[in-house]
Amino acid sequence: MKSNPEISIIIPSYNAAPYINRCLESIVDSEADKERYEIIAVDDSSTDNTLDLLKSFAEKTPQMKVYTRHKAGPGGARNLGLNYAKGRYVMFVDIDDHIDSKNFAHLINKLIPLYNQDILGFDYLKCDENGNVSPYNDKLFPYCREMSGAEYMNMQAPESVLWGYLFRRKFLIEQEIKFREKNIHCHEEFIARAFCLAQSVEFIPTLIYYFHDSIKGSLTNKPDEEHQKRFVMHWLTVIEELQKFGFMLGDPLSEVGLERKLDYTSASLVKRLIMHEYDDGFVSDTLKKLELLGLFPLRRENEYGMRYGILSKVMNSENRVFWWKRNIYSPLVSSAAAYMFRETP
Repeated sequence: MKSNPEISIIIPSYNAAPYINRCLESIVDSEADKERYEIIAVDDSSTDNTLDLLKSFAEKTPQMKVYTRHKAGPGGARNLGLNYAKGRYVMFVDIDDHIDSKNFAHLINKLIPLYNQDILGFDYLKCDENGNVSPYNDKLFPYCREMSGAEYMNMQAPESVLWGYLFRRKFLIEQEIKFREKNIHCHEEFIARAFCLAQSVEFIPTLIYYFHDSIKGSLTNKPDEEHQKRFVMHWLTVIEELQKFGFMLGDPLSEVGLERKLDYTSASLVKRLIMHEYDDGFVSDTLKKLELLGLFPLRRENEYGMRYGILSKVMNSENRVFWWKRNIYSPLVSSAAAYMFRETP
């Protein structure tokens, strides 16, 4: 294999035995030039046979290496992968997803040598447990037009999906962009920082990735109360850190773009408080923390489109949040709630 492949594919893995073959075979069984990419799988202290399966796969895959970390979370596993990566670009893949083998081969063999942007985006689809695919969101990407990351953030908040982008490795090194370890929402902070600092971003009209929705839902919606509260507290930590980062940017366009991202993220957090069974005291404390950060009630109700504007009006006080929380599944309001509280603001 070449010492400097085009793409390093970093795959954090934890208790993922049922999905390993599907994910890895979608990569290595493609007709992509194996000299042009490497696979770096990082096991994060799995308690099943994930590590053994990864090692077994690597034995027959020369372009694949396997490393281990001790309970560092997906962010820590990705950081270790970045330390070993040699590719011109870095691609993050979740072990329970898969890629489009044909289009991946075209990307590796034909497309990627044509680009040198800091961030490249591509198309992806959502896949349910029966194999049915659907759009992940309703965003329109500015295909075939290069822009800065700040310019894109002023058009719309970047989707917080690591697997939807390629990141130029030297850009990440130069800007010292890494993951916050042991934080569930480390990808949110990573992507926001990367877009704020990227001088060049371009979207390629090529379907590369299949996100397995039913599996991911189990990760973010684990039923135990401790996990659910930690999910929210980690989100608050990321919001606070991004605010501090924004104060140091010194670039008005990036600052405004980051404010948009923070507003969207705050809306998503408040929606989660409504949709999940958190006790009243926890909800109240979380809203107060957002208020201290200047992010609740939601800001800029007329700047981000109709649905965000509606959200900012119906969730503009603690009392209204609790009203929605207690009535969201009643027949009279359920249809309105289905529209307003879906994932993307």
